[in-house]
Amino acid sequence: MSVLQELAALYERRAEDAEWPSPGFSTENIGGVITLREDGTVAEFVSFLTPDDKGKKLMPRPVAVPAAVKRTAGIKPNFFWDKSAYTLGITATEEGPGQGKRTAAEHAAFRAAHIDLLAEAIDPDLVALRLYCESWDPERFADFPDAAALVDQNLVFRLDRGKFLHDLPAARVLLDHGGEGEVMCLVTGNRAPVARLHPTVKGVMGAQSSGASLVSFNNDAETSHGKKQGDNAPVSEAAAFAYGTALNALLARGSGNNLRIGGDTVVFWASGAGEEAAENAMSAIFASASGQDGKAENELAARLTALAEGQPRPDEVLTPATRFYVLGLAPNAARLSVRYWLPGTVGDLARAARRFWDDCSIGPSPFQRDGIAVPPKPWALLYDLAAQRDEKNIPAKLGGELMRAILTQDPYPATLLPAVIGRLRVEGEPDRARHGNLDGRRAAMIRAVLKRNLNLEVPVSLDEKTEEPAYLLGRLFAAYAYAERSYQERGASLRAKYMASASATPARVFPVLMRGYEHNLAAMHKAGGQKAGSGVKADRAISAILSLLPGGGNLPSALPLEEQGRFFIGFYHQMSAFYTKAEDAAEPLIDTDDTEDAE
Repeated sequence: MSVLQELAALYERRAEDAEWPSPGFSTENIGGVITLREDGTVAEFVSFLTPDDKGKKLMPRPVAVPAAVKRTAGIKPNFFWDKSAYTLGITATEEGPGQGKRTAAEHAAFRAAHIDLLAEAIDPDLVALRLYCESWDPERFADFPDAAALVDQNLVFRLDRGKFLHDLPAARVLLDHGGEGEVMCLVTGNRAPVARLHPTVKGVMGAQSSGASLVSFNNDAETSHGKKQGDNAPVSEAAAFAYGTALNALLARGSGNNLRIGGDTVVFWASGAGEEAAENAMSAIFASASGQDGKAENELAARLTALAEGQPRPDEVLTPATRFYVLGLAPNAARLSVRYWLPGTVGDLARAARRFWDDCSIGPSPFQRDGIAVPPKPWALLYDLAAQRDEKNIPAKLGGELMRAILTQDPYPATLLPAVIGRLRVEGEPDRARHGNLDGRRAAMIRAVLKRNLNLEVPVSLDEKTEEPAYLLGRLFAAYAYAERSYQERGASLRAKYMASASATPARVFPVLMRGYEHNLAAMHKAGGQKAGSGVKADRAISAILSLLPGGGNLPSALPLEEQGRFFIGFYHQMSAFYTKAEDAAEPLIDTDDTEDAE
C-alpha cells in the first residue's frame, strides 16, 4: 500500500482512542483563550502557556480547532481562532503590543469573515462572537496588561468559561460546507468530493514553520488535461484529512514516533499485535538516548537479537509479523520530499538492527552508558562526521542514505568511508573530555563499511596474529604515538602531525617516525620509573609488530582508502590495549645493566 493509504488507515484505527481531531479540524498550538460576555465585550484573557521540560520556554497547548487555512503571502483568516493579529488586531512591535504593517488588514479580514458567517446565528454564544467582531477596538487591549504574553499567540474564544465556541454544535453546522464534484479517490477507491488543497504538515526539521505540503500542484508542468490542484491526482477530502491528521500527530513534539537523522525527519508506526511495543522499540533503538537507562537499553537489544535469530523469549511482547512502517521526510521549499518509504515487519526491523550492531562492533566498545555497552545510534554517529560536531555540517543527504541502508540492509553510502577518513585527517588529536571515545566511534563506522560494503574480514578487537600490512602499520603508528606521549606531552603530537600522511604514504613517513621513536625510547630508559616501564611496553609491541610485517621491511608506498580504514582500526586497537590496565603503564624495567650488575 502507498504512504497515503497507510496513514489514512492509521487514522481510522487510532483517531478515537488517541483523541485526534475530527474531520474538518486540526490540532494547533493555542496560547490562550479570549473569554467573552454575552454582549460581545471581553471579560478576560486566560493563558494556556506552560514552561517546557527545561523550565526555560513557555509552550502553548495543543487544541483541536477548525482546520487551518493555507496561507502564503496573502491575508486569510481561520474560523473561530487565529493569531492575535487576526483575532485582536494586535501584534508585537518595537514599542510593545501594537499594530504592524498588515495587522489592521488581518483583523479586518477576521471580523468580516465572522460577521458574514454568523449573520443569521441565534445561538447566544455565537451571537456574542458576532457582537465582539462588530465592536472590538484593538486599543482596548491596553486594559489587559496581564495578557501581554499572548501577543502573536494563537487564540480561541469561549463564553463565561464554557465550551470553546468552535466545539459548539451550532458552530460545527456552520463549518460543514459539504463537498461538490465527487470523483474516485485514489487512496480509498470510493467516490467522494475531491480535496483541492492537501493538508499542511508541520514538524519536519528544516521545513517552513507554518508547515509544508506532502502533496501539491501549482506549476503548469504538474497539470494534465486541464486538471488543476487536487484534480490532477484526486484524493477525497476525507482521505486527505485522515492522512494529514495522522502524519501531524506522528510528527508532534513528544509523540515518540519521530526522530531526526542528519537532515531528515523519520516517522514510524506499527500495525497489528504489539504495535505499541514495536514503536517503543524503534524509538529506543534509533532515537536520542536522553533519559534512557543503559541497562534497559541493553536488555532491549538482547530481546531484539533473540527475535532476529528466530528465538524470541516466551514472555516477549514483540511480534515478528507485526507490520512496521518507516517514512523519511526532508524539506523542499514549500513541499516535503519523501526520502524513503520502507514498509516491513518487526522481524525485518530486528534483523536490520542486529546486523547494524554487528557491523559496528569494535573493542573496546565506545558505546557505553552507566558502564554498560549499549547499541550505537545512527544520529550520534553522524555528529562525528561533521566539522566541529555541528549538525549543520553533517554531509547533505548522508543521514537519509545511512538510515535507508540500515533498515534495508543494503550497502552503506559510498560517501561514508571518505567522510570518516576525512575527519581523521584534519582533526588531529581528539578531545576525549569533550567528545568521549570519538576514536572508537569512528573506528566502528569504518569497520561497518569495510565489513558490509567490501566484504572484508576486520577484527573486532586487537588481533596480534594477523599479517595484514595496513592493520599492522596502524598498530605500529599507535606504538610510536604511545611512546611519545609517555615521554612528554607536546602541543603538536606525533598523531596530529603524521596520522594523515602515515596512513596514506607509509613508506615515506615511517622512517621518520622510527628515528623519533628511538630518541623517545632512549630518553624514557634514562628517566626510569613509570616512563621506563612505558618504554618497555612500547618496545615489546613494536618488536612483535615488525616481526609480522611482510616484505622484509619494505613498506607500501601508498594505501588506498579502504586500507587507510584498516590502518586506523589497527591504531585504535593497539592504543586501547596500551591503556587497558593503568598499572601496566608503570611496569618495571627488566634486563637493564643495573639488574645485570646486581647479579
